[in-house]
Amino acid sequence: MSGEGGELKLLVLLYEVPEKPSRVKVNVWRKLKRLGGVYPKLSLCILPEHPAVRDGISSVVEEIRAHGTALLLEAKPLSGEDASAILGVLRAAKEREYRELLEECQEFLEEVRSNIEKGNLTQEEAEEMEEMLSSLKTWYEHVRQTDWLGSSLREEVEKMIEKCERALEDFVSLCLKQARA
Repeated sequence: MSGEGGELKLLVLLYEVPEKPSRVKVNVWRKLKRLGGVYPKLSLCILPEHPAVRDGISSVVEEIRAHGTALLLEAKPLSGEDASAILGVLRAAKEREYRELLEECQEFLEEVRSNIEKGNLTQEEAEEMEEMLSSLKTWYEHVRQTDWLGSSLREEVEKMIEKCERALEDFVSLCLKQARA
């Protein structure tokens, strides 16, 4: 349990096996238990090592400990295969966020088109659309600020938000023309 200088060293294994056949999951569980493995009933969150993450994590840990249990561990992959797998998990999670943003931007553009087609060119609708775009931009900024690995979808989302901005400008112009008429 201890390494050099008596410092505590642990192995944390993150794994996922299919539910069926159940024998695979049970077999893995038994082997790990025989090795002395424990399964604490804790939630798991993987965060990349980054100064901004380090700055923010201590207050979260304190909050958790005020109500329950928090274990904060440093971990490093033991092989290149493990490193690639964890990078893949982190990238996939961020790409899901970017894809969701792309879908929401597409819905925004469809809403603008729909309003134009229906002649719904009011100041109230323009304000609502501005709020929607503002929310999308805020969401994008959060996703971008936590994109520690630099997703390939970031640029695509930026272009889509610019497209949304142009669509909103056109919509507002139509609303102003409608108001003057």
